[in-house]
Amino acid sequence: MSSNHLFSLLGRLEELITKSPRLAGRAFLPVDEALEIMNKIRVIVPDEVKAAQELVKQREALLRKTQEEADRILSRATKEAQRLLSEHHLIKLAQEESKAIKAQAFQVAQQMEKEANRNVYEILGRLEDNLLQALKVVHRSKEQYRSVGEEEGTAEENSD
Repeated sequence: MSSNHLFSLLGRLEELITKSPRLAGRAFLPVDEALEIMNKIRVIVPDEVKAAQELVKQREALLRKTQEEADRILSRATKEAQRLLSEHHLIKLAQEESKAIKAQAFQVAQQMEKEANRNVYEILGRLEDNLLQALKVVHRSKEQYRSVGEEEGTAEENSD
């Protein structure tokens, strides 16, 4: 599910809370509808977390694959360099080619790691935004109920 769906559900919950009839500082919410929305949110948030975890796993797999490819390239370069070393007049050429292959492998690995890190960062940013929005809704609801509780406590003290 998308983060848009999460925001839509949070908006519905907020609308339900703000538009519910009030009496003596208390909101009368349709419990079934509020619980249905909360259950849908519970289903969506773990999906977002799973998506972020999957992205981290993909990044790690990509880094492993890149390292393996770099090792293969380095191995090939080493073997080729040893072959060329057997021919005395090609020693310098073999060293230069080996360095170039190593540098190329390192560049490829760095680029792939940068892309993987950027993707993880973006997903985690979206997840953070989604969670912050959810926390804001919960905080607003909590504040409403705290003010209701404080009003009731004052009313009880005045009746004594």
